[in-house]
Amino acid sequence: MKEFLSRERVPFTVRNIDEDDRAYDELIARGVRTVPLTIIGDRVVTGYDPAALKSAIAELSSDR
Repeated sequence: MKEFLSRERVPFTVRNIDEDDRAYDELIARGVRTVPLTIIGDRVVTGYDPAALKSAIAELSSDR
């Protein structure tokens, strides 16, 4: 995921749910129980789905 976002020149923050209880709580509050979880704008992408990630990045770029 980090490589993909770096290649796409998208800034990101990594949060490890094993080490950060708040990050885990936020994951659960979103109704998600799987990682990786990527939030781009208002879109939530679960797992590694390059097509969904590219779509979310394009949507965010067009909104700016």
